[in-house]
Amino acid sequence: MKKKRYLVCLILISLLSTTMGVRSVEAAGSQGGLCNGPDKVMTILVIGTDTRSVGYLYGLADTIMVFRVDFQEGEVSVIGFPRDLWVQIPDVEEDNGRTHGKLNQAYHFGTEGMGYYSGPGYGAGLMQATFKQNWGFEIDHYIVINMRVFRDVIDAIGGIKVYNPAPVYSFHQKNQPKVLAGGYFFSGNDALLYARYRDPRNVNDRVARHEIVLKGVFDQIFSLSTIPKIPEIVGLYKGNVITDLHLAEISQFLCLAAKTDLDQVKFTRIPKDSLYIPDWQGFVWLEKEPGTIEDLLNEFQAGNVPE
Repeated sequence: MKKKRYLVCLILISLLSTTMGVRSVEAAGSQGGLCNGPDKVMTILVIGTDTRSVGYLYGLADTIMVFRVDFQEGEVSVIGFPRDLWVQIPDVEEDNGRTHGKLNQAYHFGTEGMGYYSGPGYGAGLMQATFKQNWGFEIDHYIVINMRVFRDVIDAIGGIKVYNPAPVYSFHQKNQPKVLAGGYFFSGNDALLYARYRDPRNVNDRVARHEIVLKGVFDQIFSLSTIPKIPEIVGLYKGNVITDLHLAEISQFLCLAAKTDLDQVKFTRIPKDSLYIPDWQGFVWLEKEPGTIEDLLNEFQAGNVPE
C-alpha cells in the first residue's frame, strides 16, 4: 500500500505542478520535517460550496473542515464543523448592520459576488477571519471546491465504497430513511446526496457523513486502478479549485499522504452534546457553554484530538 501511495503521489505532483491554478513555487528554507515540510504545524481550511456552477462568484459553505498537518510527527488530523453554528462574522456591517450569522454564511458574504469582505481570499478569507474572531484560531491556508467538481472527481475515480452506520433521514422526509444502514458503492451524484442530507435528529450526523465520504475518496484515490485516471482527474480540477497553497506545499502534503495510512488520520467534530437549538426563528446552533469550541480547537491545535 505504501508503494502504491508513493507512486500515485509522484504522478499527482508531476501533473499538478504544470496544470493546477495555484500560487507559484517559492524557494523553501531549511526545514526539518518529513518531506521537507515546515517545522511548525500547518492548518488548512477545506470548504465544499453548495453551488453546482463552474465558478465561485457566489455560494454557501456546505462542508467545513480544518486539517492539521504535522510534518515533524507525520500526523494528519481533521475536525468538522456544523454549517449552522451561530457566529460573529467580521466586516459585514454593510448588510443592514449585520454582525452575526451562520458559519456557512461567513463564506457567502466574502465571495466576490457579495463583495463585503475587504481582505484577501474572498469567501475563504472571511471564513478564516471568522475562525479567528470567534475562537482565536489561526488558519494558514485554504482549499475551496464546489459540488460539481466534487461529483465529477468521484465519478472520474470510478466511484467510492462507503459503510453507512445508521439510517439517514432528511428534513424533507423525516419518517422514512433516505439511506439505510449498510455498505454502498456510490457514484459522484450518490455521494453528493449522501453527504448533503440534513438529518433533523442529529446536527453532527451530516458532519460524520462528510468524514465517511472523505475516507472513501482517500481509499479510492490511493488504489492502483486510479492511476490511469489521474490525467482526467487533474483536468477536472484545473481552474475549478481555489487554493492559496504553493505548489511546493502541495508537493509536501502529497508526499506526507504517501507515508500515512488512512487509519492513522484522526477525525473529530464539534460534540453534539455541547450545542443546543435556541428558541429563534430559523435553524441555528449555539454553544451550551461559551468557550467550549475555543477549548476544543486549542486541544486540536496542540495535537490532542478527542475520539
